[in-house]
Amino acid sequence: MRIVVLGGGVMGVTTAYYLAAEGHEVVVLDRQKAVGQETSFANAGLIAPGHVYAWASPRAPMILLKSLYRDDTALRFRLKADPRLWAWSLRFLANCTAARNRKNTLRKLSLCLYSQKMLNELRAEAKLDYDRTAAGLLYLYRDKAHFDTGVANMAMLNNHGMSLQAVDPTRIAELEPQLAHAKDKLAGAIYSPTDESGDCLKFTERVAVAAVGNNVVFMLDHDIRRIEFAGDRISGIATDKGRIE
Repeated sequence: MRIVVLGGGVMGVTTAYYLAAEGHEVVVLDRQKAVGQETSFANAGLIAPGHVYAWASPRAPMILLKSLYRDDTALRFRLKADPRLWAWSLRFLANCTAARNRKNTLRKLSLCLYSQKMLNELRAEAKLDYDRTAAGLLYLYRDKAHFDTGVANMAMLNNHGMSLQAVDPTRIAELEPQLAHAKDKLAGAIYSPTDESGDCLKFTERVAVAAVGNNVVFMLDHDIRRIEFAGDRISGIATDKGRIE
């Protein structure tokens, strides 16, 4: 099958790599002159199953309510006369029960663990070097009550494939010496030793090189104008430099 991937960011490039490995003819289009120049350029690059909790939780409605008059909340809601926003908001609230939060969190965890496994396989297969750091991540708490809640919730993830650890301020400073001066302000942390990070741009560039090796064609500096149809099928992509079948 001939497939055109729209966008040469981290998702487009890795999608093209896997499609080509399955035997498809793949073309990647992007308006920039190099891959990874927009959202993927300065992405945080976190691979963090330890931070997988669904945002829709029993605490979320109060956080959203506070966000109407505060700017320091983790979630924000802005009132707009948009019926689609209100319809989505009602669906969000319906998922803020403890049961739905648990179900959605475990769904996300399954996807995250699978994604990390595939990332590890891709890194080994394509011999990718992207400044990977695999020392784990710390999720910090300044409030003891919230820390205690985090520790209680941690058990759910540990029972489904994670290996999270609750650590005190002294251990936080051992794991990250730069936090030693602030440990008296911390109640504790959840340490996820298998979480990692890397340079998203470098990753995207390295995968693009491997994709070219799999015969993926990159057509950069092509501004996408429209998607063309023939009946109910996509027939081509119109760009500022011509039509791509």
